[in-house]
Amino acid sequence: MKQDLVLVCRKTEYTIHVCDFLRDHHIDTVIIENAMDLKAELSSYSPAFLLLDFGIKGNESLFSKLSISAMRPLPYIIIADAFSNATERAAALRRGADACVETPLVADEVLAVINAVLRREQRIARLKLGRTLPRIKYKELVIDPMRRTVEMRKEPIHLTAKEFDVLLLLASKAGAALTKEEIYEAVWNVDRDYMGTQVSDHIFTLRRKLGLDKKDQTYIQTVFGVGYRFATSQ
Repeated sequence: MKQDLVLVCRKTEYTIHVCDFLRDHHIDTVIIENAMDLKAELSSYSPAFLLLDFGIKGNESLFSKLSISAMRPLPYIIIADAFSNATERAAALRRGADACVETPLVADEVLAVINAVLRREQRIARLKLGRTLPRIKYKELVIDPMRRTVEMRKEPIHLTAKEFDVLLLLASKAGAALTKEEIYEAVWNVDRDYMGTQVSDHIFTLRRKLGLDKKDQTYIQTVFGVGYRFATSQ
């Protein structure tokens, strides 16, 4: 599953309409109807945006866990509820919500929140990187860090969270040779003693999913005796 926005709400005719509206505005959206199914998805995938309807049992408890989670990257969390006053909205924001919207959902409002975040990310990217979009393009590969999407030859590539993070790490440091230990510590954020063959296994899978030869040197280069490096056009 590779979506920009996950809606955790009841699948009704109205919420399906909201979902379709967002897709029409280039926001890939999926509906998950309960917190337990979402937890299973988040074990291998991190959406850019997550909307939790507090009218769904388990969502408030899940939100409390997410707000203190070490999960990286943490989705931009939007809380949906029948807020009776500003105090209730403020309480949700203090607990870790990034934005609050009213239920029943208004598609235009959800889209406005998402677009506001994307505009901010683009401004930050211009300041930090001196470019308009925070996307990485190399030959036929396009990596979008904000949306956490990958395209190869204009086709979407579905990666797990760790596969995406390994690819983004290498591509963001194109030309630099990184050891397996450096990659493991940066992506898994745990001691290298537990590394095993995780890094080389993920490189193998990345090359396969990208349609590359297992010994590819055009995109992901093996630096013998060191680790891996993402190629440069130089």
